[in-house]
Formats: sequence, structure tokens, C-alpha cells
Amino acid sequence: MASLNRNRQKREEAEQAAAQENAAARAAENPSANDIARANIAFQERRGRGTNGVFQIISMGPRVAQYSFRGWTTDQRRSQNQLIEVDAGFGGNVQLAVVNSMIALIRRYYQGDFNFDSQKLGRVVTLSARLEDTKGLQNFLMNEFFGGR
Repeated sequence: MASLNRNRQKREEAEQAAAQENAAARAAENPSANDIARANIAFQERRGRGTNGVFQIISMGPRVAQYSFRGWTTDQRRSQNQLIEVDAGFGGNVQLAVVNSMIALIRRYYQGDFNFDSQKLGRVVTLSARLEDTKGLQNFLMNEFFGGR
């Protein structure tokens, strides 16, 4: 009888271990909403404390333009929606003034390389916000926002 009880206990322990292993596997396959949120937060923190955002040209005249910047960081409480007015001055290039204003905004958050989701190219490209790369950044943004006009 003692041998029978030992075998039953071993079988129950093995079944319990298998049940725990199966439960862990199911949890890994179907993460909860909290697990997903924690993973997303950890991913954002690993990426750094930069910002992301969307530029949209609202209006464009011969001298004055308006664009919006909807920006966000890993801290959702710090999201922002800005409406920026640019005046190119008499005889100035309003498109270049808009691009230079966008570059100034980008440089608030990045001094080196950053990722830009190009709607025109349909992919994310790495650009440089370094002062020595200003001309290349200007050319890219001019083409991105005004190349088709």
C-alpha cells in the first residue's frame, strides 16, 4: 500500500508540474493587456527619451504659412499640439522658411541622427539634425513637403 501511495503522489506531482508548465505556456502565447502595455513601455524606454510627431501644412501664402506639429514623447502627459506660423518676410522663400522652422523644432529634441517616417517615400529614413548636415536636411524636407507642387 505504501508503494501504491508513493506512486500516486509522484504521478500527482508530475501532473501538477505539467499543469503549471502548460499554464505558463498559455500565458506566454496570450499575453494580457497589461503585459502588452508593460512591454510597449519598456520598448519605448529602451528607444530613448526623444519625441515623435507629425508635421502637417495647414496653409501657405506667398509670404506667410502655418503648419501644425502634433508631438508626443514616452510620457503621454507631455503630448503637444502646436500651430506654428512662419513669416518668410518680404520677398522671402516661404517654403524654405517653413522647412527651417521645422528643422529648428526637430533640433529641440535631436542633435544627431533621428528617424523620419517619409509619407512620400513610404518608409522610415534616418536623417541627421547636425548643423553640418543642414543643407541635406533642408533638401530632403523641401522634397518631402513641396516636391510635388
